[in-house]
Amino acid sequence: MITEKRHELILTELSKKDFLTLQELIDRTGCSASTIRRDLSKLQNFGKLKRLHGGATLNQSSVLEPNLADKRGTNLKEKQEIGRIAASQIEDCDCVFLDAGSTTLEMIPFIKANDIIVVTNGLTHVEELLKYGIRTLIIGGEVKSTTFATVGASALETLKRYRFDKVFLGMNGIDLKYGLTTPDEQEAIIKHHAMELGTQVYVLIDHAKYEKVYFAHVPLEANVSLITSKKAMTNKYFRLFAEKYNFIGGTL
Repeated sequence: MITEKRHELILTELSKKDFLTLQELIDRTGCSASTIRRDLSKLQNFGKLKRLHGGATLNQSSVLEPNLADKRGTNLKEKQEIGRIAASQIEDCDCVFLDAGSTTLEMIPFIKANDIIVVTNGLTHVEELLKYGIRTLIIGGEVKSTTFATVGASALETLKRYRFDKVFLGMNGIDLKYGLTTPDEQEAIIKHHAMELGTQVYVLIDHAKYEKVYFAHVPLEANVSLITSKKAMTNKYFRLFAEKYNFIGGTL
């Protein structure tokens, strides 16, 4: 296989999965380990990917966000695992905020509590909530074409009218140094204010979000717990994250 075709194949395979090991790349290309290592070095020099211990991941823009359909299909079983744990935190008669994240969307089929009210800034979430007969309010504002989230001054003004028993937020990145981050500053503002309005706050994080840093920082409030997956325990820095943050899931 010529070099250009190999490079194209490597990037295509990485676009389907957040991380591929060296052995996975060898298996998918049929090339030797030394050839793949050279290809990874070249592609890293071109700014196309990032080499990590034992494999590689695509370079991701800190300000561009995938659309919701793509995000929803990524690590779906893991997000459903996290969604099930998150939904179990909701009790009868709770007032709940769900933000427009793809992982919070996976909570909805698992919600068993009765007589709850859910406020959301996710248009896709509204349809799913109504399908399950859950009383739903949406905050107004500008709608983002990628995530179908409502953001901006109007959304924030509406959000501030409410107080919540439970707040559930998705997040794009978590890093030991930079904390919680997301690509869009307007969504970061909504997330931060929702944290301030909740008695209990949960941030939903799958394994692919660890060691990722994006443009907009989301300050962490004292009442926040992170809900993660068993797969997240495979991150080599997970113990350090667990020392810094209060986790539910993963270690269960």
